[in-house]
Amino acid sequence: MHLIIDCTTTQNQLKHHGIGVYTKNVVKNIIRYPETKFSLLLFNAPSTLDETLKNRKENVEIIRIGKLRKSDYLNTLWFNTQYLPNIKKIKTEDSIYYCPYFWAGIPSITLPTVLMIHDMILPIFNIYSEGNKLKNFIKKQLYWIELNKSKKCKGIVVNSQCTKDDYLKYYPDYDPNKIKVVYLDAELEGTSPNWDEKLPHDYKQKGYYIYMGGTVYKNKNSKGVVDGYSNLLQKLPSKEKAPYLIIAGGNFVKDNQQATEFREYIKDKGLENKIILTGFYEDNQSQQLLSNSIAMLHLSLYEGFGISLVEGMKAGTAVIAHNGSCYPEVLNGAGILVDGKNEEEVGEAMLNVYQNREYRDEIVRKGLERAQQFSWEKTAAETYQFIKSFVTQ
Repeated sequence: MHLIIDCTTTQNQLKHHGIGVYTKNVVKNIIRYPETKFSLLLFNAPSTLDETLKNRKENVEIIRIGKLRKSDYLNTLWFNTQYLPNIKKIKTEDSIYYCPYFWAGIPSITLPTVLMIHDMILPIFNIYSEGNKLKNFIKKQLYWIELNKSKKCKGIVVNSQCTKDDYLKYYPDYDPNKIKVVYLDAELEGTSPNWDEKLPHDYKQKGYYIYMGGTVYKNKNSKGVVDGYSNLLQKLPSKEKAPYLIIAGGNFVKDNQQATEFREYIKDKGLENKIILTGFYEDNQSQQLLSNSIAMLHLSLYEGFGISLVEGMKAGTAVIAHNGSCYPEVLNGAGILVDGKNEEEVGEAMLNVYQNREYRDEIVRKGLERAQQFSWEKTAAETYQFIKSFVTQ
């Protein structure tokens, strides 16, 4: 088998997002199979795979496809004029293409293709762009032009049963037996002596909850986290002595409209001294930020998998998540599920883990056990075997 893999999401603006992290870890583990020839498509630019590829075996080749570019509205044009010609040059009779990110382009008409679909968030919320209505309309057309090519894919990998079910709602004629559910993993990279440099000086006395939502997009329900925390404070005898809410991530301190409105929302509730926005944090600070928290909140209304939940369980904190989309499937009883739009329910869950140490410890124990069932090695192995199953077809 000759497996061609698009690795460009390990280089562009997606390299530290879920898609880029997925591509890096799957490729890192999948190229260990010596009986397969791998062609990895990369820009002429650094990649998060560089360290792995320094000592690559003879069956792994790098195909450079031009200068680094962002994933944007010109993806389809670029794919047809720059990307596809390179694929045609290297394809052989036993070639299969693995596409970890459909918006980069799906060559399912040119050669057998297996596609990874991470979620169906955009059509479910009808939000294809955070820009104006015209941008949303244009991006919507591009979305469906590309995703419709999935109908000709040999197989589709999804990260949860939830994503599989959602895909089949839009493409009910696609054979469900050709859709493989493969769970992902999370990576917590080391530790840092400065992990708490952006926390309040008295965080050890008061404690804190943590939210690492990533973005302020509508589906993330970041305001729901603030509302739940506000409800918690009303239940406690002293707001001054209450735990903090730490919101970690660079997107919350940006100057764009969504982030500005979010910060104003916090201020309007009078919580600017209790909710701490850390801004950007290093990857090696994640584990300690999580493990030292009372609980991690993730109330996103929709996710394809929810890597953040696995991070929380692996780090050894209690996980409070929205009871919807893939979250019940991922937690499987190892966390606390709430209605993320019900601030009373969220506040009550936060109170329970704060006041009842035994209850919290039991949630943490279950989370650590559940987290052991996820690994990137397993993700890569199941993906590889699924792709390989189409070689003889």
